[in-house]
Amino acid sequence: MTRQQLKDLAEATAFIAIIASLVFVGIESRNSTKQSMLTTQALEITAYQALMSNINDVNVLSLESPIAAEAMAKVWSDEAFDAEQFQLERVLYILFRHGDLAFYMFERGAIDEDRLRSAIAPVPINSEVGRDFWERRKGSFTQNYRNYLDDQIVADSAPK
Repeated sequence: MTRQQLKDLAEATAFIAIIASLVFVGIESRNSTKQSMLTTQALEITAYQALMSNINDVNVLSLESPIAAEAMAKVWSDEAFDAEQFQLERVLYILFRHGDLAFYMFERGAIDEDRLRSAIAPVPINSEVGRDFWERRKGSFTQNYRNYLDDQIVADSAPK
């Protein structure tokens, strides 16, 4: 092999190495971006879970203490609830918020629809009390969650 051929071969090898390096950097950059997005998503879900946990803690206080339930009923409710009725409202609220959290995770791609259906199974959309609560309080939830639950209610009500 001549000196020129060796030089050409070395340049071709270097060129291929540069292209391979650029491809590798591109792949790693894409993976890093994807990982950053997943981390951000996980942080958003965790923050929302913490917020829902705080709300549930306040609601649980009304379930554990009739005195707290009576006070909360006077402060929060525009309806004339006694402590027991208010406690029922809080239980329903906790259940529907549980469904809301599951739906939020579904929207973010953290769970699939089968997991969502499993997670919202405790939400009492099949009972008259649950549906009555939902109709009165669904304005407290996001439009997408309202649409999803309303669709589930319609589907459950359809003749089989």
